[in-house]
Amino acid sequence: MGASALALTGCASTGGDGDGGAASDGGVTYALAGDPGQLNPVKNATVAAQSLAAFGYESLVSFTAGADPQGLLAEKWEESTTEVRFTLKNGIVCADGSPLKASDVKASFDYAGLKETGSPYRGVYFPATGLKIDADDASRTVTFHSDTPQSFLLATIGLMPVVCHAGSADPGKLDTEWLGTGPYKLVKSSPGQSYTLQLRPEYAWGPGGVTAKTPGLPSTVTVQVVESESTIANMLQSGEVNLGLVAGDDRERLDPLGLNKIDVPARPGLLFFNQAKGRATHDLAVRQALAGAIDRDAVGKVSTGGRGTPMKSLTTSYSNVCKTTDITPAITAFDKNAAAAALDKAGWVKGADGTRAKDGKPLSLVLLYPANSDKSAVSGIELMQQQLAEIGVKATPTPSPSYTDVIFQGGDWDLVWAPISTTLPNTWQGILSGDFPPKGGNWTYNTNKEFFDLAAKAQDQAGENSCDSWQAAQQSLVKDLEVLPFYEATETTYGNGVKFALNSNTLVVPTSLRVSSK
Repeated sequence: MGASALALTGCASTGGDGDGGAASDGGVTYALAGDPGQLNPVKNATVAAQSLAAFGYESLVSFTAGADPQGLLAEKWEESTTEVRFTLKNGIVCADGSPLKASDVKASFDYAGLKETGSPYRGVYFPATGLKIDADDASRTVTFHSDTPQSFLLATIGLMPVVCHAGSADPGKLDTEWLGTGPYKLVKSSPGQSYTLQLRPEYAWGPGGVTAKTPGLPSTVTVQVVESESTIANMLQSGEVNLGLVAGDDRERLDPLGLNKIDVPARPGLLFFNQAKGRATHDLAVRQALAGAIDRDAVGKVSTGGRGTPMKSLTTSYSNVCKTTDITPAITAFDKNAAAAALDKAGWVKGADGTRAKDGKPLSLVLLYPANSDKSAVSGIELMQQQLAEIGVKATPTPSPSYTDVIFQGGDWDLVWAPISTTLPNTWQGILSGDFPPKGGNWTYNTNKEFFDLAAKAQDQAGENSCDSWQAAQQSLVKDLEVLPFYEATETTYGNGVKFALNSNTLVVPTSLRVSSK
């Protein structure tokens, strides 16, 4: 699952027209719900870490939903399923004053690719094996060659944060200072409290011609750690902070204020089935019965607090690729009576207590979910528990503070509600294939050969030409019930006195910030 579970990528959507309050003295205060932690951008892919690092580090390209990719460090590129060549923009300067060279980009990827580095981007933003990189400083070109075909080589490699030579040569420095090409430099760091960023006056290579002299671009950004979402809402309302994300009911009091805002899909409702031998869910007939007993629409509405939309793809609807994918025809229809009959046929008979059993073994399932799930998601999981109980299945909701450790280590679970957000369809090939735990990351114990074959076929096709094949591969996963999709929830980023855009990770794009006034 790797970084895909932590939300990786890049496209842009702009905020609304409301002015809200004014950011003071050209500065903006940005509230993050968690401390970014590790400052090394190659080793930390959490949302908070990416949110902060975006101000100091850049990738080769960025994406806007429904539009062509836009160059960040690269001015142009050529791609196929096995090779992508980037030509860097001229005049890019690192935060330490050194020029960015093609060989520096290669060194950045080489560093990230080392097993001992422990980068969560390895195998997600670039192939873990079979990758060769050539750099030519004179022509400013970096060429990536992959031994195996990749449908979206540009959209993965192009999104990797690049560190400058001083960082890849001495990675220890990346723990305390920023050594990238981004528009801001880190001038003060108080972990757990705040981070002060200052606009680099030499910045002149931003997307769309943005430079340090672009009117409205804030001269300073203060990133403040505010762990309570309600407190973030209060501070947005009062103007104490200018930017912040709110996902819960506090949006009801912020929405009428006329603030700039962007609603984006978040926390997709995905139910995965443990297909390991010895588990009741190893049997497709059981998986089909469980899926048929769950009212997907009812659970989806409850789990998203009434703000969600049905999922038509396993990738986020905010993705910039394969926008027409629709896997809903493959989803098991809700039919409680048919589900009960299927369990009868499979030998799971109701006992005196109403719980089904087979060969003396009760149909009692562990329904795992992240302990930090919001109350709407928990309500949806509890509704699912009730619906399964109606056909004689005992599903016990089990919160876990580290559910990924449980599934990757072959722990005790039958069903898991895992809000895995992905923006590229080929990411699912890595998530649901390979060796079983603990030797590998195929944590659902998926043996769906049809999916493996369809995914391999799709990887041989480039870009949008692969979308039909990826749709077929996703439909195979849903039909065979490796996974059952529900609804995407939403979250909202608000701007009080500042306009902004988001990338497809739903992260604030630093070069999009514009201080506004009444």
